[in-house]
Amino acid sequence: MANLKVLVVHPRFDVFGGGEYLAINVMQALDELGHDVYLRSLDYNEEAVERAFGSKPNLAGILPLADFKPKFRKALALQKAISAKRQRGKVAITYSQFDQVWHTQTTYWIESSPGAKLFNIFYDPTDIFTIGSIASKHSAGESVVRTRLSTFKKPYYYFIKSILHTDRELKNTLSIPLSRSLEVTLNKLHYPHTGSVPAPASLKIKPGPKRKQVVLVTRIAPQKRIGDFFAIARMLPQYRFILLGSVSATERRLMPGYADNLIRVKPSNVDYVEKRLWTVPEILEESAVYLYPAIEEAINIAFMQGCGAGCIPVAPSMGGGAELIDKLEAGYTYSDLIEAARSVTEAIENPKWTALEIQRRAEAFDEAHFRNRIKAISKGEYSFP
Repeated sequence: MANLKVLVVHPRFDVFGGGEYLAINVMQALDELGHDVYLRSLDYNEEAVERAFGSKPNLAGILPLADFKPKFRKALALQKAISAKRQRGKVAITYSQFDQVWHTQTTYWIESSPGAKLFNIFYDPTDIFTIGSIASKHSAGESVVRTRLSTFKKPYYYFIKSILHTDRELKNTLSIPLSRSLEVTLNKLHYPHTGSVPAPASLKIKPGPKRKQVVLVTRIAPQKRIGDFFAIARMLPQYRFILLGSVSATERRLMPGYADNLIRVKPSNVDYVEKRLWTVPEILEESAVYLYPAIEEAINIAFMQGCGAGCIPVAPSMGGGAELIDKLEAGYTYSDLIEAARSVTEAIENPKWTALEIQRRAEAFDEAHFRNRIKAISKGEYSFP
């Protein structure tokens, strides 16, 4: 395959979460193919990326984007769409200078351009302004349920899609779903796509001597459902729970006070540690259970890392967490918080799998497998077993 000129569009890098780690692996895969890889981002900082992840991609150049500064706290998606639409035409003109353009964070910047083949990493139905059917109640003991579509959000998202021409652009883009559930969504919408490709997980953290403790590694954001983590911890005061969290400057600006208010009400048996995982690997090494309360449809990277460290996975019975447990054929799913507490207790007191068994099963989700699939997609090979 001839060397190509490739652009990766990832507007915000300062969150330093799973999406940024995925983008780094996409860029590394394309670089390993011998391509010249450029990044378009508004806040990429090479030193900060290396501090956060312990590595950095090899880039031929970095192209700028104008910052999005909301005027109001409400209707952020709409404000962002209007801002992106104003810039997107000028940005898309540059796409014709590239052989491939990879969108690794958002669909806002996808616009067809002569010559360039477009790719889109698909994280969640809301990425394409489609309402997912998964929702749940937050109070202890209530079931995780599917709810009807929001009567407000459906026209709201339709309006945003019309501004950005999302349907038209995604029909000219090859989307890469990060789970089977997301692949089904793309099928229903008739958007071109590959088979599902789980996100990359760094499995450098290995199992250590396990303690009777439960861990969650996450950004502090509403969709991460940290309130459920706290509720389960309250039911199990005999165990230590560790929340290894982070809040970016962008998230603090968009959700002022959210993280502080949440941490203020944590149970006494929950320790909050605001550090990067790679600086405190012992937290995963020593934890017996990784409790993942979110019901996002993609398979979470930190959840996979926890499995790589030999933590027994526990997650809701729907969403990406359940899909990972199904693929591993190890771990527990729950339909309500009482069942979650029972599952955590069972995993700690009577584990069915050793830490080494969990680690071995998680090896199928490492960075190398992900990068190999990205290389295959770049070369035109779209189907995977």
